[in-house]
Amino acid sequence: MSSSTLTAIQNQLSLYGNAIFAVVGNIGNVFIILIFGRQHTTACSIYLISSAVVNFIFLTVNGYFQIFPFNYSGGTNGSIIFCKVSAYILNVLGQLSKTILIFACMDRFLITSERASIRAFTTIKRAKYLILLSFIFWSLFTLHVPIMRTVTNGRCGASGIYSTIFAFLFVSLFPIIIAAIFGHLTYQNMRQMQIRVHPTVQNTNNFLQRRDRDLLTIVTAEIITYVVTTTLYPVILLETIISQNVVSNKSVLYSQIEGFILSIAYLLLFSNSAAPFYTYFIASKSFRRDFKKLIVNIYHKITRQKPVENNTTITRALTQQETRV
Repeated sequence: MSSSTLTAIQNQLSLYGNAIFAVVGNIGNVFIILIFGRQHTTACSIYLISSAVVNFIFLTVNGYFQIFPFNYSGGTNGSIIFCKVSAYILNVLGQLSKTILIFACMDRFLITSERASIRAFTTIKRAKYLILLSFIFWSLFTLHVPIMRTVTNGRCGASGIYSTIFAFLFVSLFPIIIAAIFGHLTYQNMRQMQIRVHPTVQNTNNFLQRRDRDLLTIVTAEIITYVVTTTLYPVILLETIISQNVVSNKSVLYSQIEGFILSIAYLLLFSNSAAPFYTYFIASKSFRRDFKKLIVNIYHKITRQKPVENNTTITRALTQQETRV
């Protein structure tokens, strides 16, 4: 396969892949906000809502930049500023989204602890504070991104190995390790919880425990999705670092293959912001039930009918409506 063919395929993947993820992902993120916005009674729900909001902004901004790339060929001050600012915004949003996901994983670890003092730490107020602090932290910690970014040969990019190492550590390696650690600790807590949970508890407590288990399933599924779709990115980054120091004279085709694989890895990384709703829908029965209730409520508002709580009555009403049509 020639280098020109790889470049053409890479451009098509970037164009259509980003467009599809932006549209489909934002639809899913809106549904997440609507579903959990109706029941934001736990810190984990706040994390999931905040993550959906950040993902929505990230998909919109990054999708626009990918679909309608800026022309840097002029090399003007305006293009350089745009290069720096856009990279900075995307880095802050991307890191914030991953941090909130890790917070949700930590929250599941805390809520499954057998110690009441540890479980008491997971509150909505603390969740909001942590999200705000993480936003401030990444806004300051990623200030090096616009400094390192510049326009070279009509392309916006970062020179040197520093940016590659930063992406390898903070975009891929550290989030995967931290999520895996807390996922394992949560699993251990769940095993211990099965021993100490008694069947004779109040209905309210049963509901809360069931809701917590549902949220645990959702967060676990999202963590697994993140690990699967992110694994290729650190691998190709590590290969790039090694090849820069080992391979003295890279051929054009070799560099094109590296760029092609890197674009696929980045597209998979981009899909993390688009996948949560569909991951939740597949993994959680309660989430599917909440989604169906949301659709029914939207249907009743559109048709100006009074919402019905009983599932049998809902089905009968929909059937009668179809019969009239």
